[in-house]
Amino acid sequence: MSADDMPLGLRERKKRATRDALADVALRMAADRGIESVTVEAVTDAVGVSARTFFNYFPCLEDAVTRPDPDTAERARRAVLNAPKELSALHALREAIGQELAHIEEDHERWELQTAALRKSPSLLPGFLAAQGADERALVAVVAERLGQDPESDLHPRLLTHVTIAAVRAAVELWVASGRTRTFQSIYSEAFSSLAAGLSD
Repeated sequence: MSADDMPLGLRERKKRATRDALADVALRMAADRGIESVTVEAVTDAVGVSARTFFNYFPCLEDAVTRPDPDTAERARRAVLNAPKELSALHALREAIGQELAHIEEDHERWELQTAALRKSPSLLPGFLAAQGADERALVAVVAERLGQDPESDLHPRLLTHVTIAAVRAAVELWVASGRTRTFQSIYSEAFSSLAAGLSD
């Protein structure tokens, strides 16, 4: 068993629970009243921790709303890099991102709240897009590493990553727009089957 697969210790579980609680309260407040009307103090009072504790987890209030789990990109990066060599890069990306979205159906309320927060406070959008862009750049780099290519000069890693992200977004948008009458996983699988039919290593 690798270090990444080891069960979390009590201290780490408590830290993650605190971070999740802060992000959850910040998101709910932002969705309800707009980020402009939310303060760090209001969030920490609701969770029962100090402002100092908040800043141990997030550099600013906006990050708690737009980037609740800063470890997502690193987990996805490791998953792509450690995927079986016989898998195509597209399949490795599908599996890595699928792991991050494994609980999306249980967490659908968070997705809806984030959409509401972005709609109510457009000022959050640049930070949200910047975070997504940073994640995409990290994926481009790891796909290039997996393929033995240059992320700056070779097109394929960038194309694979951006098309993959587009498929994920399309699947999420359709799932939400359909009122979740279909399972997310069925839409996700359909999106990647369509990609695989015309895009491979």
